[in-house]
Amino acid sequence: MQSGQEDQDVLIKASKWKIGYTIGVLFVLYMMDYALRSVIGPMTPALKSSLGLSDTEIGWLMSVVLIGVAVFALPLSFVIDRWKRAKMVSIISIVWSIASICSGFCVNFGQLLTTRVVVGIGEAGFVSGGLALIIGMVRKARRAFVTGIWAAAIPLGSAVGFLVGGLVTKNWGWQAAFFALAAPGVIFGILAWFLPDYKIHKDTLDKAGGGKTAMMTTLKEMLRIKTLPILYISVALAMALQQGSIPWLPVLLNRNMGIDNAVAATLSSGIALLAVISMPLGGWVADRVSRHNPRNKVLVMVFGLWMCALLMAAGAYIGSLALFIAGAFFIPFGVSAQLNTVQEIVPIYRRATAWGLYMFSGYFLGGMWGPIIMGAVSDAAGIQYAYIVICAIGIVASLGLLWACRHFNADYQRARDVDRSMGLLEPSK
Repeated sequence: MQSGQEDQDVLIKASKWKIGYTIGVLFVLYMMDYALRSVIGPMTPALKSSLGLSDTEIGWLMSVVLIGVAVFALPLSFVIDRWKRAKMVSIISIVWSIASICSGFCVNFGQLLTTRVVVGIGEAGFVSGGLALIIGMVRKARRAFVTGIWAAAIPLGSAVGFLVGGLVTKNWGWQAAFFALAAPGVIFGILAWFLPDYKIHKDTLDKAGGGKTAMMTTLKEMLRIKTLPILYISVALAMALQQGSIPWLPVLLNRNMGIDNAVAATLSSGIALLAVISMPLGGWVADRVSRHNPRNKVLVMVFGLWMCALLMAAGAYIGSLALFIAGAFFIPFGVSAQLNTVQEIVPIYRRATAWGLYMFSGYFLGGMWGPIIMGAVSDAAGIQYAYIVICAIGIVASLGLLWACRHFNADYQRARDVDRSMGLLEPSK
């Protein structure tokens, strides 16, 4: 059972205006993050024509950003827990924007692959820093809903990437699409420097071993939390579905359903925008069902995966746009619960590191392979079969999440007890 004192888990005392401003800046940056991830999909015909790429190579251009995130998310998040979240978000955003400008000057696959890696490195610490800021200033009772609104930047960003990638590429070339998406990242990256932040005092870290403990010791401490490894592996498989299916939407619509590429890019934007409803809705449901049982947030993730995988696979196989869209609606349904569960079963002073480890495992074990698997299966058997394979991986992920439910509540309560012992939460009444 959750204590009423959980609402005291607010680390940044800020006015509603400052909270709104902070979420707004982070929202735009998150949106541009995903715009740069999805822009390759509608560029596919132009890149294949200009650089002579295969579907597998296109998949690598999609995935290499995730590889950069996977490799650097954990060390950057470890630094964020010990430095300043707002300053790191600012630097990271400017780095990935400059790398995107460089992408527009590439003349071969190797150069483009290299700049996309740097985009991933720049994005690596963004979510851990941004999420820690939001969770630090929002009451727990509204946290899944607010993070669901923030995470709605993911589909909006995907939609922007599809539109810019399709329309700008058609009229001015694929290079211009990279330039167009880089500018907002620089502007809002500068604004992020001035966001409110919180600090975990050195004596608190020392008390927890965080001030002097090496990263490997920290990881061992976190992996002793029974739920965490199971959750990481399961969500990694879910991320293979999420990261693999979204960027290839224009390709499926163009090749399998006979829709013109520019129109397919626009329609893909509309499909991605469904998540503006799906993601906050999933967060609202997660808040409601977990009021008296924290593990129910995990079950929300399971429900979203089953609905997504079954409907989307059926739609791709029989060529039904309606079924496919119905399944795509549920791709992000459990993302808000996903954002919160990893944060809530670790002590407050480990949150950014927990998210960094989550991103490392999520992308390295699953997310970064999604687009590559899609490209390889598409080359071998067709894009519709690629969607069937990636959806099957989502079903396997749901089984792991059901296993994670067994220890979730105990780990959740143990983390809150640690927080209270360190003075980060008020004692239970």
